[in-house]
This record gives sequence, C-alpha cells and structure tokens, in this order.
Amino acid sequence: MILALKDWIALSAKYEQISNSLSLGKPQIHGDEASPSNGLFHDNALRNSKHARIACMMYSLRMARYIVDCLARDATYLSDREGASFLTPEHIDSTCFMVEIQVPNGTSQDPLSAAEIMQKYDDSQVKSILEGHFEVKFAPALYDLVGFHLDEVLQRDVFQKLGRVFYELFTHEDASSSWNDSFQASVGSLDKEDRDTVCSGKSECKEEPESDRGRKKSTVSGTCKTLKMLDLSGPMDVLQRKYLPISICRLVTDLMGCSLNDEGDFHSLNDVKSELMQIIAEPNLFLYEESIDQLGLNFHDAQLFDRTDELSATIQAALSTPMLSETNVSSVVLISGEPGSGKSSLVNAVRTPILQRGWKFLSCKFDRLAQNQPLSKISSAFDVFFQEVASMKVELEDGMRQDEDTRQYVRALTALVYTHLTASGIVFLSRFIPSFRSLFPDVFRRVVIDEDEDVEGTAKHAVSNNSDGSNFVGFSSDEDDDCLVTDSIKNRLHYLFLKLTLAVSNPEDPMMLFLDDLQWADKESLDLITSLIVHADFLSMGEEVQQRCVCFVAAYRNHEECSNEKLSHLLEALKNSTTVHITTLNLGGISLEGTNRMIANMLKLPIRLTRPLCEVVHRKARGNPLFVRMFLSVLFEEHALTYSLKEKRWLWDIDDIRQTSMDEELALILSQKVSRMSQDVQQALTLVSCFGMRVEGDVLRMTSRDEDEFSKMSRCLESAIQENLLEMDGKYYAFPHDLVQQAAYERLLDEEVLSLHFNVGLQILKNASHSITVENGSLPSTIFAALEQVAIAKDLTVSEPTLRVTLATLFLRAGNRYFELAAFPSALSFFERGLSFMSDDGWDLNRKITLQLHDSACHACYLNALPDRVSIYRDLVISHTDEFMDQVKCLHISILNFALAGKMKEALEIFFSVIMKLDEEFPSPSNFDRSLMISTFEATQNELNKRSPEDLLNLPKMTDKKKQWAMIFLDAIFPYALSHSPTFPPLVASRMVALSLEYGLVKESAFGLNEFVYCSVCIYHNYDACNHWTKSARLVLKKFKADAIVPKLEISQYLLLSFLQQPIQALIAKSFECRQDALAVGDIEHATFGACINYETIVITGTHHLRSVENDCTVFSLETLRLNQLPLLFFNLSVHNMILHLIGSDKDPFDIAGVPFKNENEILVFAESSNVHFLANAIYMHQVMVCYFFRRYTHAAEITKKYHSDVGKMTLLPQTVLYTFYEGLVAFQMIRSQPNEEEWVGIGEQSIKSYQTWVRNSKWNFENKLLLLEAESLFSKGDLDAAEKKYLASIESARRHKFVHEEGLALDLLASFYKSQANAVKEKEYFDLAIACYEKWGAFGILNHICGE
Repeated sequence: MILALKDWIALSAKYEQISNSLSLGKPQIHGDEASPSNGLFHDNALRNSKHARIACMMYSLRMARYIVDCLARDATYLSDREGASFLTPEHIDSTCFMVEIQVPNGTSQDPLSAAEIMQKYDDSQVKSILEGHFEVKFAPALYDLVGFHLDEVLQRDVFQKLGRVFYELFTHEDASSSWNDSFQASVGSLDKEDRDTVCSGKSECKEEPESDRGRKKSTVSGTCKTLKMLDLSGPMDVLQRKYLPISICRLVTDLMGCSLNDEGDFHSLNDVKSELMQIIAEPNLFLYEESIDQLGLNFHDAQLFDRTDELSATIQAALSTPMLSETNVSSVVLISGEPGSGKSSLVNAVRTPILQRGWKFLSCKFDRLAQNQPLSKISSAFDVFFQEVASMKVELEDGMRQDEDTRQYVRALTALVYTHLTASGIVFLSRFIPSFRSLFPDVFRRVVIDEDEDVEGTAKHAVSNNSDGSNFVGFSSDEDDDCLVTDSIKNRLHYLFLKLTLAVSNPEDPMMLFLDDLQWADKESLDLITSLIVHADFLSMGEEVQQRCVCFVAAYRNHEECSNEKLSHLLEALKNSTTVHITTLNLGGISLEGTNRMIANMLKLPIRLTRPLCEVVHRKARGNPLFVRMFLSVLFEEHALTYSLKEKRWLWDIDDIRQTSMDEELALILSQKVSRMSQDVQQALTLVSCFGMRVEGDVLRMTSRDEDEFSKMSRCLESAIQENLLEMDGKYYAFPHDLVQQAAYERLLDEEVLSLHFNVGLQILKNASHSITVENGSLPSTIFAALEQVAIAKDLTVSEPTLRVTLATLFLRAGNRYFELAAFPSALSFFERGLSFMSDDGWDLNRKITLQLHDSACHACYLNALPDRVSIYRDLVISHTDEFMDQVKCLHISILNFALAGKMKEALEIFFSVIMKLDEEFPSPSNFDRSLMISTFEATQNELNKRSPEDLLNLPKMTDKKKQWAMIFLDAIFPYALSHSPTFPPLVASRMVALSLEYGLVKESAFGLNEFVYCSVCIYHNYDACNHWTKSARLVLKKFKADAIVPKLEISQYLLLSFLQQPIQALIAKSFECRQDALAVGDIEHATFGACINYETIVITGTHHLRSVENDCTVFSLETLRLNQLPLLFFNLSVHNMILHLIGSDKDPFDIAGVPFKNENEILVFAESSNVHFLANAIYMHQVMVCYFFRRYTHAAEITKKYHSDVGKMTLLPQTVLYTFYEGLVAFQMIRSQPNEEEWVGIGEQSIKSYQTWVRNSKWNFENKLLLLEAESLFSKGDLDAAEKKYLASIESARRHKFVHEEGLALDLLASFYKSQANAVKEKEYFDLAIACYEKWGAFGILNHICGE
C-alpha cells in the first residue's frame, strides 16, 4: 500500500499519542504499591510513557534512514541524456516522498490517509505497520526527474531541506510554520551584519570562552557556527522544548544549519545515514537522556569495537564444536594480544549470542598473585555454575519456581552428574566444588569415601571461601597413617573433571569454558586444562559414553608464551595434538574508524563530531582500546576535555590535545594516575594489590589493627572506586584490569613489597588467632590468605620461638591441604616455607614438626619429579635422626624415586638395607636359588591352607609398626622383582602372606595374597585356589574400606589370572570397566597397565577389527610417553607394530618425538639387557605370531630358539599362553620340514601338554587351540584322517567361541593340508573361507601376502 510521507508522519503521531495515553494509564508494576494516588504510580507511568515515546521515535529514525537511502540512490544516478530534468533542493520536502508499506490483508496500491488507516485498523495492526518493512520513493510527479546535479551550494541546500523533513518527522509539526516563527525571531534579534551572515549561510566563528566551569576554551564547534550566534534561542531550543533527545536535536539542527565549512558539518548523505545508524544501534546512549557525570567520564562501557571478524571467527569456532565432538576432536580458540587490546571484551561479546543458542558459559580469570591458590580459579568457575543450579533446585523445592522446564533441567543435569561421577566422585569433587553439598545432600549422608572415614567424618572438611572466592577444605593429617599421597589424587581429579564435562555438555547442550589471563595460571590448573583438552580421548578410551561438547577459549598476553615455560608447554601440546582443532586470533589495535566509534559512544556524540579528536587519540594510543580510555581520562584530568552545560556536550581543545604527551607504556600511564591520588589512597590500593585482582572485604578488615584504621582504609578505597581504579564486585574489591593492579603493586620497591606481604600476613594471623587450633583440622580461609602473604616474602622470618613453631605448623597443615588438592608444586613451596622458620635449631626447637616437614618436602619433591632434591631431604633426615623408624618414610620415597628413574640397583640396595633394619629375615640376592624359593613358598602355602577364607578375614589388624612398614616395602618392590629374577617374586609374595598370617592384616595383605596366588599358578599351575584366594583378597580391601585401591587389585586379577578360566571376550569388556574404575580413583599407572595388556589381548584374540584398534594404539603411545611410563610405551609400540604388519600399513609406529628407539629390535635389546622379562616375552610373541600368519616359518623358528635360550619364563600373561600356542605350531611346521630335529618334537609335545592343562580350566578360551595343535601333530606323524577331523573340530570350536582369526588360521592350515594331498577343490574351498575370516578380522596385510603367493 502507498502512503504519502505526510500521512505516515500523521499516522505515527496518532499512534504515539495513543501509546502515551495507554502507558500513563497502565503502570507496569505489580502489587498494591502501585495506585493512582501515590508517587510510585506517577513515576512508573512517566517511565512507561517515555519507553513508548522512544519506541515511536525508533520508527521515525528508521523512516529517516530510508529517506536518506532514497536520496542517495537517486543522487548517485546522474543521467547523461540530453534534455534530462534534474531534481533540485526545492523538490525536497515532506510532500515529495511516498512510503510503500505492508498492511494486513491489503494489496491495494491506492494511497490512503492516516485517518483512513486509523479507522480501518486497530492499534496492534497500526503498530505492525510502523514496525514492518517499508520503502521510500519519490512522488509520481517527480518520476521524470532522474537525479541530482549537485554543486557545493546545492548540496548544502539539500542538507538544510532534509533537516526540515526530519524536523517534521520527529516533531510531527509543519516545519514551515513552527520553525520559521522561532528561527526568524532569533535572526531578527541580531544586528544587520550578523543577520546578513546567517541568512547568507556564510560565517567565520570566533572562539568563545567556556565559562561554565572555568575550564579551558574549546575551539571545536558541534552545530553550525552561524547558528551559535543565536545563543540556542533558535531551532535547538524549539526541538528541546518538544522533549526530543539531544542527539536528535543536534542531528536536525546541524542539518538545517549546515554550511559545509566546519569540520563537524555533514559532508555527504552517507554522513547523515551513519549518524542515524549510530543512534538506532545505541538507543540507550542516544535516546534515553541520562544525567552525564560532569566530574568524570564513564569508562564502564565494555562494548566491542572493530572486532567483527574476530567475533565471527570465535562464534564460528564455537558452533563447529558439536561437529568436531563427533570425531572426539576438542575445539580450542586461542586469543592473544597486548594488554588492553580487548581479549576479555571479545569473549564477553560472544557470551550473549551463544547463551541465546542454549549454550552454557563458564568463565575464570587467573591472577598472577594467586600462584599459591592452585586450581582455585578453574574450580570456582564450575562452582558458580552449580551454585546457580542449586539455587534453582531450592526455589523449586520451596515453590518459588513453578516452571516445568526448569524442573526437568535440574533433574536431568543432577542425574547426569551422579551417573558420570558416582557418589564417591561427587564427594571427592566437593573439595573443589562446594555447591555439590547443597546439590546432592543425600550423597553426603550415606557415602563412604575412604578408609575409616565416612560422611560424618568428612564433615570436618568444612568448606570455606578464600580471599578471592576460591574454595578450601581443611585437611586432617594423621601421623599414624603411613600411606603416601601419590599422583593418584591428581589423576583422579583430572579424570573426574573430564567426567564432569561429559555430564554437563553434549552436542545438544554445549558448553564454553573461558580461561582468561592464561599466562597467570598456576601449574596445577595448566595440567588440568591439558588433560581436559589434549588427553580427553585417552582418559575416555574404551568407554562408551556420550560425546562431550566443550569449546575452550583461552586468552593470554602476546609474547607471554615465550617467557612463560608452563604456558608454552600447554600451547605446544595443543599444537602437536591430533585431536585438537585450534582457532588462533591475535588482537592488534583497532582501526581509526573503530576508535572513532568508541570515542563517540563514550562521549555520546556523533562520529562526525569526534573525527578530529579521534585522529589525534588513535595515533597516540596506537588503536589500543584501553590506551584510548586511559588517554581520555588523562585529557579530562588535565582539563583538555570538558563538558559544556551550555551546549550539553563534551568539548575539547584540539591543539592542546596534540601537545599532550602519552607514554609508550600503558602501565606507566596507570602508575602516574595512581600516583596522583593521595598518599593514603595509594597505600590502600597497594594493600589490595597484594592479594591479586580481588580480595574479600572481610579479609581486608583483618589486615587492620583496629576498626578506625579499617574505616579510614574503606574511605580511601571509595575514592579509588570513584576514579575507576577499583570496583566493587559483591563483597569483593576488584581491579578493573590487571594493569591497574600492577600499577598499584609496583609503586613500592621489591623489598618494601615483600615486607608489606609479610607484615600483612602476620597481622591477619594475629587478628585470627582465635580461629587457629592446635589440633589438626580445617584451616579458615583467612588463615590461608595470611599464609599466602607470608609465603610470598620467602626470605623474611621471625625470631620469637613460639611464633616460629606456629608458622611452621600452619605451613605444614596448609601444605597437606594442597596435597589433597593434588597441587604438588604449591605443597612443596609451603613445606619449604615452613622449614624456613625451623632452620638452624629447628630439630631442637620442635623435632616432630621439623621431621614432618622434611618427610613431606621429600615426598613433594618425588611427586614433582625432582629426584635430586628427594635425595637431599632424605640425607637431611638421616643425618638428624637416630631412630630408624623416623627415616622409613623418606627411604620408602627413595625406593620409588630410584625405581621411577630406572635405577633398580640403587632401589634394591635400599630395599634390602631397610628390610634388614625392620628385623625381617629375608634372603640376600646372592642366596636366591630355586630350591630356597620352592621351600619358602611351600611352607607359606601350607600355613595358608590351614586357614579358611573366613579365618583369614577374621585376623586382627596389624599393629606392629615395623611389620606394617615391611609390608609397604615388600608391596612396593614386587613389580620390580618380576624383572629381577624368577625366584624373587615368590619370595616377596610368600613373606607378605606370612607376615599377614602372623601379625594381622593391613591393606597390603590383599596384594600379598593376590601375588601369592599368581606365583602359585605360574609355578604349580594351581588353579583350584585361584578363585578361592583372589576373592579373599578383594574382601580384605573391603574390610579396610580401601575403595581407592580396589581397581589396582581387580586389574591384576582379571588380566593375570581370570583369563585362564573365564571367556576372554567377557574379560576384555570387564577389564575396560576396571580401567575406568582405576581412572576414577586416579590410579593412572594401573589403568595404563591394564589398557596396555588389554589392547594386546584384543589383537591376539581377534575380538575387534584391527583398524579400530590401530588408532587407539597411536593415542596410547603418546599418553604413555607423556606419563613417562617407558616400559609400557615400548610394549605398546610392539603391539602397534604388530597391528600395522597385519593390516598391511607402512606407517612407522616409532615416528614419535621423544621415543628413544627406532625399531622393535632395539627395544628387544634393551629389554634383554635390562632383564625386563615381560617386555621381551611380548616382543618375541608378537614377532612369532606375525611370522607364522605370513608363513615365514623359518624366521619364526629362529625367534623361538632365541626365546628359549635368552628369556626365563616367570610371568604368566595372555601373551605367554598365546606364545606357547604359536611356538607349538612353529615346532610342527619345522618337524615336517626338518624331521631329524628332536628339539622341535619336544617343544611341540610340551605345547600340547600345557594346553591340555589349561583347557581343563577354560574350554572356551583354549579348546580350539589345543585341537589345532593336535591336528598339526597328527599331520606331522602322518595320521591324515585323524588330523583332518582335528582341523575341522578346531575350525568349529574357533567359530563357536568367536575367535575369527584362529578360525581363519585353522582354515588356512587345512587348505595347506589338502594341498599336500593334491586335493585342489578342497584346498580352494577352505582357502576362500580363510580369506573371508582374515578380511573380517581386518588383516589385509595377510591377505595381500598369501594371495600374492
């Protein structure tokens, strides 16, 4: 429908009038408080009326933009036709435009008047018309006029005419009457010369003094200089009396008075359109008139400028996360830039659009002074999220919320968290995420979390918030608990956080985790982040779980990755990972246009007016957004930027600004800003900066000697807040930017700052002395805040003995707390800070605390992979103690330390020395022989057989300290005994069982029993006792409530023993469950060992397609290398090499940075020279298996002979059992080709005997193999009929028991059997069937080879 512009204006005016009336009559507040008789009703009615008026004003602004589009479209179309008529400014008024609008149920093109529309449509339809799409065109009478032919004078006239159209558009009045009356009256008040100047449109404005506040003059005009002479009694005054926003008043006035001579004038229609778009885009700035702070600038606008590409790239990276998650690839956005470049603002701008798409958004900001608060920032991000969920749950339970969507959301989320973490995982993570306690109250009433510690006991871990919102739990150490804290805490933490991200995110419900100021992150947080991003596929390997969908966004300063070693390691790991997709953004300075828009928004001025100022500021600030803000602050403070009440806008002296210097470093600018504050304010800011980016008000109160001092400090901090140097964030004082914190912190010399830290910490401890208890237990958050301050001042100490002991004790307890948080570097720094107070005479001052600190520091060095420092602390303990029992802890750590470094000789020397001092009768290595091993083992077995499982479980707990430690040392050495000699493991296992029977049970008794059963099976093939005693071992752990080490026991049982009795396919699935259980308690070592054996078992038993296993092996190699588990890495490389041969790939599994060997043979040489028997056994088995499948029987025979001469068989793993199978097959091949070799007959017959023993325990696992060995034996002996039957029986058994590869092998051998009988038909039949089985297995390398033959 076509509508004349005048009628559209009339329609808009009528609708505004109706909307205003409705808003005045219907206040939008609830309750009895709103009534026509009170002031609240009136205030809200006026507010509603204002909103309605501005909504109508937005319609007019859109119309103004379309009018400009219409003019610009025709102004750019200049006809060259001869005799063409052109538009002139006289044609521009409200009658020359027609508006094409969309009306409900109307298609007529006939013009309608405003009255007709109001009569035909109701109010809601009229609103839809005004809000809908419309197009502005020239009236039909002007159709023949094809464009403008503009010179400068005509262009000025176009602007002035356009200003009149806008006047009518915004005031709904005829410009020819109301404007002329006011304008002519104003002009008439001037003298003749000025009147002529105004009417001619030519003037040269002279500078006017700015007298409003006695500040510097301004040489910059905002409106036409000629109109300034009217002293606002002209159009601006008229417009303001109509209650139009100053932005619209200025727009109309400047158009109507445009001379094209002033820098602030419009110079093109595009200038007009840009200003309209600026107002439309920011109605809160330009339409809602707020009182402008005349005492300072508003720097809190976090709007993003000139980052459209970066914003789009970040959003796109987020939106691609669900697709990447389908392939287990993590999405990471890395944002780097100089300080103040807007890294945080960019991500905060992303937050709104992704929240609107249903994402979760979690955010944490690291702090350079919070290095001793490990994991506090990242865990608090999750805690804030779950606090909101807990609040929703409470509101639902209290009836404050009724919506079903929220109820379903809370119910589903809590169910997912419980499913993924389990009850014990929830309790463990509650140390980091306290909101779990209110979200899962039932869990904390019933869960048993550790030995002798139920939920009521766990209540002593009272959760409190530290000075920056991080969460600390008190740690109760038990001097009688000899169990060491290990990496399992850290590993468990990483695994549970991964499971948590799986619980709270999926492709339909994704999450973004923003990691701000990553350069300040503590090592523990960086380790956790690395695990969550890079190692997620390893942690979830073999587990069928929902897809995680998390987009990680990390922001850090430019060049920090080079100077920050921890950060550089993380970035390198991200770049090298094959399962991470990285989007890299580097934020430089914003453009000149972006700077102008930023300044215009800050000053609430059109961009055309701020251009001169922008050019100077942009050059000086180099486009850095924070530099721009700070420079404007400097200009304001130096009165070069002032606010004029007369002109209602900011003014500036551009010449003065050009001469204003700006230091190159923003930090120096901020430092100067801080230094301009009073001395008391500076001291208060420096005190706050000692705590990092933010500190709780209650903690600051504890730094004061009395209430008067704190009141004075509070007043100073309020002054800093007014100057935008500080902010209030709830109950926290926070710096608006880390550079402000840095400026406040660095105003003192280094030694002065350290002294301040130290004295602040002591003052807090003094004020909080009532909350410090002598007993171990939870430490209040204020105590942690104090200790962190003292810890920073590393070289300062005290002389008073009692205070020294108190500080040492507190640092010991805090360090133990960090152990519990798996924050081992922080724990070590706290233990060493505690030792600094006990130097020189500490052993005499308080022997107990000094010993505990040395033991704890020694342990922390081991967990931080500092082997040399482990030895230093061990030697210090030994040199200062006479009692051997005071030395056992550090000696135990030394054994683990040497073993980890591969120094088995040193580890064994300590072991035998300690065992002797513990009064244990254990033979020396020189006395090891088989007869001693057999006699010792049988004697223990006789004693054990006298007890029933019930008798064993009813044994008392072991109380003898020496025997407890003997069990710990024996359990620690057993894995290494397996690689030492075949006689060593049975002696260790025998002694552990004997000690348990004689002195009682400890947790290690379960492992001693399990190891004893293992040795019994290896030596005597005694399977009857296997289930009997392995079940008892699990019950021992249950008795001690040692859930955390159950997976270790189960992994060894399932992988080392159960395969001899239970179907191996079921065990593979079960062992993956055990692996996940081990990961859940942080036992990475045994989880990795389990996975290593499991992947080999999958290959050698043919239960999975080989291609699917190959990728897992690649990931597994990288992880074992990262975890420095080199023997398992070498084992997996051999498995991977075997798979690649079987599938026919030329990929090199050894092509991994950091792998010390180039091929499998080099690993074998290492294994044999180092007596790592299980590794040598595995390599021999893999090589024999591959050679046999590829029909390289001679090479397989050579490997078999070498195996018999070089390797002793102590281990009994699936690989050893399978090796016996292939060894027998090789023997029978060699018997047929070399009939005089009696050695092969013996090997073949021994293989059959072994399998006859094993098949009695598991027909499922071993029947088909025994039948095939028997078939090959009969074939070798010439009993062809019997051999044929055995082949067919083996094929059927393999098919029935789901060993597809061995079915294929039996078919292949049967085809060869028929070939020897010249039966080509049956040969081809069974050969084709073998090909089908190999293809099903994925062994295309075998197919290519045998088909090629």
